[in-house]
Amino acid sequence: MTRLAPPRSFVLEAEHMADARCADLGLDIREVHAPEDLHTVSQVLSRIWRTPGTPIIDHAVLTAMTHAGNPVFLARHGTEAVGAAVGFCGPAGSPFHSHIVGFLPDSAGRGFGHAIKLRQRAWCLENGIVEMTWTYDPLVCRNAHFNISRLGAVPIDYLPDFYGQMTDSINAGELSDRMLILWDLTCDPTARSWETGDDATPAVEDRGGAPTPYAPPVVGTESLGVAVPWDIEALRREDPVRAHTWRLATREAFTDLLGNGWRITGFSRRSPHHGQYVLRRP
Repeated sequence: MTRLAPPRSFVLEAEHMADARCADLGLDIREVHAPEDLHTVSQVLSRIWRTPGTPIIDHAVLTAMTHAGNPVFLARHGTEAVGAAVGFCGPAGSPFHSHIVGFLPDSAGRGFGHAIKLRQRAWCLENGIVEMTWTYDPLVCRNAHFNISRLGAVPIDYLPDFYGQMTDSINAGELSDRMLILWDLTCDPTARSWETGDDATPAVEDRGGAPTPYAPPVVGTESLGVAVPWDIEALRREDPVRAHTWRLATREAFTDLLGNGWRITGFSRRSPHHGQYVLRRP
């Protein structure tokens, strides 16, 4: 998709928004190039994904990426490195792809993720890029809520077993299905109008913590709901068989619905039990 680069005033507004968010949180997020900083990024990401001895992304790869003009961000809270973001640019006119973003567990729930996405957004707009993509595990409720309801990004494709077998402590032993999401960086990231799905017909329901089999829509159905567990990561530790059942049920639903013209139009968190994707056919 080709678009005109945003005006300078729009770019400055995006930078101001990112700066203000970081200042509110006492967070310093900056693009890094020095070898010691890239080592720190590699170490922080490996701590987040719990891969001791095997970096989740090697500092040498980070060095090559920054040398080629791709941004690597390191986030510090005070003097402590708490998170990082790594992404890369594709062919001219294509979106920026945010490959990996993470914060240490003690930093969760503090708004740091929002700040680093705003920093990435400002970098993209400064460089004439108006769209960003990334993938996430569609079963992780908090990520779905953040991406869709908080940022206003749009899920556009379901990618079964996208990364193949993964060995980090978070994803090991599970199919690496991912949702591809697209964020229009020219939209106001503070304006959100996503559906809650109160009137949605269930396509996958939560029944006592387990998913119902996928129920395809009947003629005349206008809105559908696909439930996901509230905490899939805990469920994988406690009951991996049931967690796998969730993967298969939601995979069947998303591949069928997105492949037949349905689009995700919202996400709601129905605490303390489950979350729900809302889908409509345009």
